[in-house]
Amino acid sequence: MGLIPIYPLGYLMIHGFRGDQIWAKPYINRSSMEPSEHLKEIVEQEIDKMEGLKKANFKVVLTDEMEPKVYGGLFLSCGAELQFPLRMTLDDVETARRIGANLEVDMGLSKHRRKVEVNSETGDELIARLMLSDAARRFLVQRQLHIANSGEYFCAPILAWMGLSTMGYGILNVGSVVLGPYMATATAFAFTIATFAQFRKSFDCYKTTKADEETVKRGDEYAIGGIDYLESTMKLNRLYRRVLGEEGENRIERNGDIKDNSVKLSSRIKEIRKIRRHKKQEEDKKIE
Repeated sequence: MGLIPIYPLGYLMIHGFRGDQIWAKPYINRSSMEPSEHLKEIVEQEIDKMEGLKKANFKVVLTDEMEPKVYGGLFLSCGAELQFPLRMTLDDVETARRIGANLEVDMGLSKHRRKVEVNSETGDELIARLMLSDAARRFLVQRQLHIANSGEYFCAPILAWMGLSTMGYGILNVGSVVLGPYMATATAFAFTIATFAQFRKSFDCYKTTKADEETVKRGDEYAIGGIDYLESTMKLNRLYRRVLGEEGENRIERNGDIKDNSVKLSSRIKEIRKIRRHKKQEEDKKIE
């Protein structure tokens, strides 16, 4: 029974306490770089477009990781922390060059990190592929704001854990009679962890697809930006695959998809194009 509140408490702590507390430092992972004023302006402009959002408390930061993240929520008193990839703050090539004398790329494993000199052919190619259009940035910002403003996305993992761990407790009670306390405890624990891991995989897939869909439905400019962002990411990944050698080949497909992603980038592009076509067909019918 004591396992039931463990995940919710940890989840709420990670999402709710992201200030300067000493005990929060182990789980707060941000880039040391500050976001550009242009990125902050885009976030402000996209928040203004959101319906029913009177006043939102949020913080824009950068992450050294490839994917954006959201902590907290716009509906919470503590607000939301929006973490964007470093490439979101690169306003021009010269700005990118001034960031440092060299760039390091990896797939989340420091032992596979490779230094890429900026003043080299590969460095020039990497910087060019890191750059994003404003349409791509607006898509990603609006998408992350949608996630940050969703109570469903925020609460679902907590509710799922509580439900599954309660079922595990039931297995423990029944199993103790048949299997004995130790075997029943191991079985209940394994059931809870395995089923929750499967839930997270399915939920991440649902959230990724749904967030794309809701963002694209806001207007064709977001569909264009979404396709641009995902295609440029795949193009960047293909370069990473080449630079990282064996590790890159193990983690990245030839087309630029990340093998471990719950939803492939190429699948997301196809789905956005499908939504865009369907929306255009509906608009054409209205005109007729």
